[in-house]
Amino acid sequence: MEETIRTFHGVLSVAGVTIYAKDTPDSKLWLTLQIFNVIVGLFTIVFTTCFVVVNVSDILVCIQGACIWTTGLIMFISFGVCLVFRKQFRLFLIEMGFKDAMLEMPLIEYVLKLEQGERLNELKGMVIKSQEKLLKLTRVLLKTYVGSVWLCASLYLSDSVYQMIVRKDDSLRLMGFDMWIPWSLQNFNVYIATFAFNAYSGYLCCIAYPGLQLTIIMLVGQTIRQLRILTFILLNLDELVLEIVGQRGENWQQHCTEILTQCVDHYIKIKRFSNKLNVICQPFYLALILDAILLVCVCSVKIAISDKSSPDTIKYYVHEFCFILVVLMFCLLGQQVENESQKLETAVTEKWYIFDRTHKVNVRIFKMALSQRMPIYIFGSITLSAPTFTWFLRTGMSFFTLVMSVFDEN
Repeated sequence: MEETIRTFHGVLSVAGVTIYAKDTPDSKLWLTLQIFNVIVGLFTIVFTTCFVVVNVSDILVCIQGACIWTTGLIMFISFGVCLVFRKQFRLFLIEMGFKDAMLEMPLIEYVLKLEQGERLNELKGMVIKSQEKLLKLTRVLLKTYVGSVWLCASLYLSDSVYQMIVRKDDSLRLMGFDMWIPWSLQNFNVYIATFAFNAYSGYLCCIAYPGLQLTIIMLVGQTIRQLRILTFILLNLDELVLEIVGQRGENWQQHCTEILTQCVDHYIKIKRFSNKLNVICQPFYLALILDAILLVCVCSVKIAISDKSSPDTIKYYVHEFCFILVVLMFCLLGQQVENESQKLETAVTEKWYIFDRTHKVNVRIFKMALSQRMPIYIFGSITLSAPTFTWFLRTGMSFFTLVMSVFDEN
């Protein structure tokens, strides 16, 4: 737990985002840096938007600028979300990130103290190992994501320097990212300052993208993990209680009903948390997917009309691949939440016939609550799911086909 929190804090604190800080998370110094980075993101959007508008007559150059515009837009939105909802994300992390909320369930608290019972030990191992696995996975994904975005930004920056060296024309003053600059770059000092802004805004993406997105992935991952544990408890409720009390009887029935009540209470807590997180992240999901559709389209067009193995084209391969993987990760998470909710709904009626009337009534009520599931909505009735990822790829390729047909006509 501590290692994962340190890793996340180490990445996000570079940009002034201190939601993972144990001490002084609301420091004015860090908040000032965070606001400064949001302003940098805003200027990046302004400059790239102007570049695209100015070069709209040259489709090839416009496409190159659109790749940077889409990337800068998500960077700005990411930092904006972290700034506006910093207190809410801090509360989310306190509730589900800094501790294992599953340990608050009396049954789990009791099981962790035991060393006997086959099913009880299986539940104990599941709680401990699943937490370790989730934290390790998010930590590895964060480092991999940072490395991938850093590689992409470096390719953009190094390619501009390489092109200037190859052409042996310093007057070109090539920039790493296609932006409209409202001043001349002929002065070398102005060029250095502008290139530094380019590099800074580019490497900010290495923090904005992995930091916010992996935080959301970790929180949704906790939801999936806890739903899976509740499913295991309900599927093996009879055996778990038998190992606790020793034999069926009045005491056994009382424990079964009590554990079912604990599961209901914890499910309500998980669903309330998921709904609050979804309210904040829903606009981000929508912007990410729409932005990714455009980027997949423009990157595919750039690759299609360029030399496939040139150094300039490689950066577009990496850029497009990273965005597709991000959308895939979120869609798979949404699909997994849906799958685990369905499994839990099925598990609640396991061996319902062996329990008394009061327990059966509780089972029916719980099943009605579970039938509503907890989908992760993007907009309206559209959810993050496997079909949404398929729609994303088809839409991106449809735009690609449309743009390529325009090229063919010209």
